[in-house]
Amino acid sequence: MDRHGTGRAPASLDRGDQPVNLAIFLVGMTVAHLLELPYAPVLVFGVVVTIRRMVRKDLQRRKQGRSWRNNWVLEFVLLVILLPLAGQGISKMNNMIVFGGIVLAIAAFVAWRSYRTVPAEHVGIVRRVQGRSHPEFRHITPHNTRGILARALLPDRPSWLLPLRYEVTFVPRTRVAEDKIGLVTAKEGKMRPASRSLALPVACDSFQDGQAFLLNGGEQGRQVDTLANGQAYYINTELFEIEQVDRVYVPPGTIGLVNAKAGGIRPPGRLFGPHVECENFQNGGLFLAGGGEQGRQLAILQGGAYYNINPALFDVVTVNNVEEGRGELTVQHLQEISIPIGYTGVVITLDGADPESSDGLGPRVPGHEGFRLPWVFMQNGGRRGVQEETLREGTVCALNPYFVRVVLIPTRLLILEWNDKTQAEYWNYDAHLDRIAVTVQGHRLFVDMSQTLQIPPASAPILVSKNGGSQMTGLGGLDWNPLPVQRFVERVLGAIVASYFNQIAAAATVKDFLEAYAETRADLSSQVRNALQAWGVEVRNTTLGEFRAEDPTLNEILKRPAHEQMRSELLDLELANAEREDAIDVVRVRAESRRMALELKARIEVLGLNNVMVLEMLTEITKAPVPQFIGGGDLSAYLETQPIARLEELMDKMRSLHGAAGAGLDGETRPSLTERDTQGGTQGDAP
Repeated sequence: MDRHGTGRAPASLDRGDQPVNLAIFLVGMTVAHLLELPYAPVLVFGVVVTIRRMVRKDLQRRKQGRSWRNNWVLEFVLLVILLPLAGQGISKMNNMIVFGGIVLAIAAFVAWRSYRTVPAEHVGIVRRVQGRSHPEFRHITPHNTRGILARALLPDRPSWLLPLRYEVTFVPRTRVAEDKIGLVTAKEGKMRPASRSLALPVACDSFQDGQAFLLNGGEQGRQVDTLANGQAYYINTELFEIEQVDRVYVPPGTIGLVNAKAGGIRPPGRLFGPHVECENFQNGGLFLAGGGEQGRQLAILQGGAYYNINPALFDVVTVNNVEEGRGELTVQHLQEISIPIGYTGVVITLDGADPESSDGLGPRVPGHEGFRLPWVFMQNGGRRGVQEETLREGTVCALNPYFVRVVLIPTRLLILEWNDKTQAEYWNYDAHLDRIAVTVQGHRLFVDMSQTLQIPPASAPILVSKNGGSQMTGLGGLDWNPLPVQRFVERVLGAIVASYFNQIAAAATVKDFLEAYAETRADLSSQVRNALQAWGVEVRNTTLGEFRAEDPTLNEILKRPAHEQMRSELLDLELANAEREDAIDVVRVRAESRRMALELKARIEVLGLNNVMVLEMLTEITKAPVPQFIGGGDLSAYLETQPIARLEELMDKMRSLHGAAGAGLDGETRPSLTERDTQGGTQGDAP
């Protein structure tokens, strides 16, 4: 049958017989003519071939419709010609020759029909229709018994099969697409145990040797081995059913988690089965043979690669299918873990040996390559819980979230503030530090405070161990929750500060409390440093703000000394400025006097003392008042107001002031200005 159930190959595959038949006929006629043998057998062969061709073309016409290509008129004409010739040739032969010819023709026909050649890229499936069936293999048999033979015919390998005993079907070979793998289901074979859902692997040339599959104990049902992508296989499709499914792809920067559907059942109390090297779960036979167990696997699939994994054996969770109801797993759990700069990753292992104490750290374990090989960690005695070894900043690694949880602890400088918090500051490390409030003599005083500190990487594990985390499930992955640091800040640092202020407030008055405020900062900084050193935390700076009272009246009283102090400082500044201005005026007067003295000295040296005095007098005279009108009365009063009288008065004053100087200059008595003027006036009358 062909692939459509007709029992023969498609018509396009039978056309190759036509030239062969014609060649046999012509060769037979030539040999009979040269050897003078009877032509009857050759003619009978021609009749048989012609009839067979007519039957074929009739079948084609029924399938394809009537057309000139399916017209068998030419064959009918040849048959009309060959039949009389064959009958005439047979009538001229004796009975023994005729019988021998018939036997020979039948033998040649059987041999010709027994010859089988499989077309290229096809497989020949053989079914034996005559004979006894095998008691164990009744439908598909590895033996030469009745039923479909497990062995298949391959191209370019001729076979001889009796036409009435065997039927051959040609089917295309199986080709697996590049992005697929082939899942194989055997239709015949041994019964597998009920405890095993997949058939064990059998050496059978990737299911291309069906006879070896059955003889070597191959089992019915879904096979653990698969067909690789991008290849073609010559498989007996009556024995094996092939289903093509997508390959597993893990995107870059992510991981794939594997759950085994088959294998042994792990003992109670163990989260994972033993690790089995099985080519990244691509070799299911190695997994089962190596003692692989059902459930979660320690090994993961790295991102950026395709894997030929049998989905009947392994369930692979990736970011592409995690949303399809995978429990608590999310896309974030399947991302590679990256430790930012300024942080360290504290590792919490979820499996391993029991820890020695509840708050102790797991010791360092060699060989696990930063928790990337969890089976090595467990084999070398790794303990469950917080580990002493941390992941340094800048580390990028693919870790199994079922095995580890990584808590990020800041190693950069932290500035913690005691003040009123908003809802947006919930994730801050100082979220639980409220404004400091103390009660002194019945008055509530508030103060803002800030503390700068740094957590070294070596101190981060003990901080997490003592203060715990926020995860309440068995899943790990990267944990950004600041709760461990918040608890440490609240329980250790916050408690120290609150206790300190309560102690000093209980034994002081408001005045004493404020006067000792400067010492309070230094004392508090020392206590904080001593307390945090026990945790290995480095203290950098402690800052206290100004106190503020809840009572507004007390606030005004507290502000008054400061205001008075500021006013006193302002007055001191004004006094200092006034004294500076007086000093500047003294300097200016001295400079002006010195300048005028130098200027007068220079004039005297150039003009002489008398001349300088006269010039100064004239300058003063010009400033004297002169009446605009003169009325009757005594003329002496008027003369007293004239410049001559005024000038005489000035001259007397000058002589009294500079008498000594004038005598030194001239050595003789100077005439009065009146006399000189009189004399000058008498002389001025002459021509």
